[in-house]
Amino acid sequence: MEMIYDRLDTSELRGTTQADYLIALDADLRVLAGHEAVCEEPGFPVVELARSLRIWLADPNRGDFEFDSMSFEEVGSIAFRQTAAGWVFGSVFAPDGQTVPLEWADVELCSRQLISRVEEDLARLGLNPREVLKP
Repeated sequence: MEMIYDRLDTSELRGTTQADYLIALDADLRVLAGHEAVCEEPGFPVVELARSLRIWLADPNRGDFEFDSMSFEEVGSIAFRQTAAGWVFGSVFAPDGQTVPLEWADVELCSRQLISRVEEDLARLGLNPREVLKP
């Protein structure tokens, strides 16, 4: 499983607060299971997603992950839910795009790779990733 993005867009950035960076920096996001896209979302708040995933991974009492974005009314545009068979990815925007059950290690790796990519892109923009992604 992999979450990848391209076309990071900074054109909507108007301020310098953490909230400005979280909602104004977006990209075209694709979630892949093998070589198949299970979810594709243009203009997705990948920086906000990276922050939310980082907080979730650090929580020792973590349960399911349901992305609650400032950019969407719907909760669960990206979701990892634990089932008896393993972790399943889903999205309210792609109800038929649920994956087969995954091992925790796959979910964690997928999440950490997205976070790392966002951190690298923030640094390239001259921003401090720790400040932008802090809880």
